[in-house]
Amino acid sequence: MDALTGLPGRKEAFAQLEVAVNVVRAAGKRLVVAMVDLDRFYRVNETKGTDFGNHMLCIMSKRLAAARTIASAVCRIGGNRFLVAMPVEHDENNGFPAVEAIKNAIERPIDVDGNEFYFTTSIGATLYPQDGRTSEQLICRAESALHQSKEQGGNRALFYNMEDTRQLNRRLSIEAALRPAFYLRQFHVCYQPVFHVKDGKLRGFEALIRWNHSELGEVPPAEFIPIAEHNGLIIPIGEWVLREACKMLAGMEKCGLSSLVVSINLSPLQLQDPSFYRTVLHVLEEYELQPSALELEITEHIAIYNSAAAIAALSSLRAAGVRIVIDDFGTGYSSLANLRQLPIQCLKIDKSFIRKIELQSAERIIVEDIIKLVHRLGLEVTAEGVENEEQYALLREWGCDFAQGFLFGKPMPQEVIDQSIVDQYEHA
Repeated sequence: MDALTGLPGRKEAFAQLEVAVNVVRAAGKRLVVAMVDLDRFYRVNETKGTDFGNHMLCIMSKRLAAARTIASAVCRIGGNRFLVAMPVEHDENNGFPAVEAIKNAIERPIDVDGNEFYFTTSIGATLYPQDGRTSEQLICRAESALHQSKEQGGNRALFYNMEDTRQLNRRLSIEAALRPAFYLRQFHVCYQPVFHVKDGKLRGFEALIRWNHSELGEVPPAEFIPIAEHNGLIIPIGEWVLREACKMLAGMEKCGLSSLVVSINLSPLQLQDPSFYRTVLHVLEEYELQPSALELEITEHIAIYNSAAAIAALSSLRAAGVRIVIDDFGTGYSSLANLRQLPIQCLKIDKSFIRKIELQSAERIIVEDIIKLVHRLGLEVTAEGVENEEQYALLREWGCDFAQGFLFGKPMPQEVIDQSIVDQYEHA
């Protein structure tokens, strides 16, 4: 038993849940198993002290225990987390009313010396028998649902679904394979051409990292980059992409194609690295490239605007001549007011706006006005995702500076970018 609350602990939870499962099975009912976590409880201990926090936990345990009925189980499985199992009738479509009752019980105000004290809670729930038939399956899957609830910001109740488990298993597989993939050189870089809109000449390339795994298949950057950011691999991976892109561009210059620009995408974590500024300049010097030949793309990530270190790194790179670009403009946190504090030279309008501009749509008006307004701010504009001649004609009419998309070429490996293809682009 838990010494503080008097409830069964984690070890007893499995046994109690097995009993509850047997009872509802015999009665022809179903069982809701809910993992209940008090949101940001550490703040209570930090601001009010552990004695106060323990008192709150005792109150919560009494509230949950008060709802106990036959075949119910209430356990404290650690810290500020509880397990609640409640039977529901078999003909109920789902167990959400039971979970909602648990959430409401936790979130009722607590009177503390005449003042009301409130908690919010995250709940992950699962149903017997469709989600699992053993206590271990039910608890593990309730924890999986709780993880999803926390991932979505907390203060919500989510039921388990198999797709979440498949996604979690894939994430774990990617995480396990990521470090070996980097050291075994399983990544490669593709390059998508970027053109001047006015005359159709080649302007340069965007470098895009790719990963084809022997078992996982093609793993898109949207999947593995957040994992690399989480485990710290984004710093060496980002430097590797920088070196590959600069090496490619240096090869172009040796073939007589000068004044091209290569763009690479940055993670906010790279900008927090104190050595990032020096690394960029060192790589440019190593491959004998001018700083203006490199374009660093930052997403509309709110952390950038709140980080003095990131803004300082970008300002230093801009002062050295490196171009700074806001990528996927319109999909994140940027406002035109924020643009004033960032040392940028160009905006890339996200492809979700470009794909409908040939129609009489809101996107058409938005893109035209963005181009005009951004030019008045003294910045350049790149359009992503240009797929047909009608879009290209409109962008030329509106004075857009650069464009990329399937109309001009898909991302291609370096070996495909031979001299004949580059000559074809150059004289288009």
